[in-house]
Amino acid sequence: MKKLMLVVVVVSLIASAAFAGRVLVQPIEHPCSTVFEAYPGDSNGTDLEFLGYKGLGADVIQAVPGVLSIVPGPECWANYVKAAQAGVAYYCKNVYLTKVVPPVGECQHRFEAKNITQRGSDGIRLWWPLMFEPTGVMLPDGTFKNTCWTLTIFYGTYAPWQDDPKNPASTNHTEVWCWCVDADLASLKNLLVLFHELPFGMCEVPLISDEEVYATLLALIDEAIAKASTDPFGAGVALQNFEAEIWDNIADACMPNLPNPVGDPPYFGVVETECYPVACKLTTDAEYVAQKLGLWTPAK
Repeated sequence: MKKLMLVVVVVSLIASAAFAGRVLVQPIEHPCSTVFEAYPGDSNGTDLEFLGYKGLGADVIQAVPGVLSIVPGPECWANYVKAAQAGVAYYCKNVYLTKVVPPVGECQHRFEAKNITQRGSDGIRLWWPLMFEPTGVMLPDGTFKNTCWTLTIFYGTYAPWQDDPKNPASTNHTEVWCWCVDADLASLKNLLVLFHELPFGMCEVPLISDEEVYATLLALIDEAIAKASTDPFGAGVALQNFEAEIWDNIADACMPNLPNPVGDPPYFGVVETECYPVACKLTTDAEYVAQKLGLWTPAK
């Protein structure tokens, strides 16, 4: 399974009252990186579809989940400290990781707004699976607020660091890194494919268990992708139908003794439970993408 390396940042201004001259330390702010919750993937040629006398067909693994993996480095967060990269002696003072989850328009009962802060090298989670993270929400001013991780590192150098153009006389420094979840039509399709690959617990069926429903959802996403640049209204209609198809086929119960390829809810369709909020995740991403691309904006 493939993984994704991420980083996060909290922006702050720190007055160093404990040091001579009370130098104001400006943080070094690195651009935020974008991460997705599903990516194109394969099984490296080892997991192909068996076609009987016809031999092997297409790889059945077509998507993989995204993972935020933060790798601090050999010591004192060296991978994220500018002084370390420049060969300047330094020492860590403190480190924070903040995760902010914005409220979402739909499925707020599944995706609650959160603000989590972790402190100290031993208290920071370095591995974050991304598959069910709420992507973001459009604000009244038309901008978007996304789920983001922010990593802030406070450190000092043993002498004024002349290579720091922002703080030539300072021995105190702050590095800020940021990674935010995003979604587009391609990642939405990857997520749909991934949910068709992953199991519904011990139920012996995938999280999208009705094969006819899956084929319909896949066709609607392909239609939205094909029309997005030339027929945004048509692409928006396809996404609306995508949402309707999901909520018309909610599966919220496990029937391991009935692994049929098609059937009626609540045993067949798109899973929606507290542990597997597949329907909510797909529809909130669809709404986010439609708003981001302006597919649901009335023509002027």
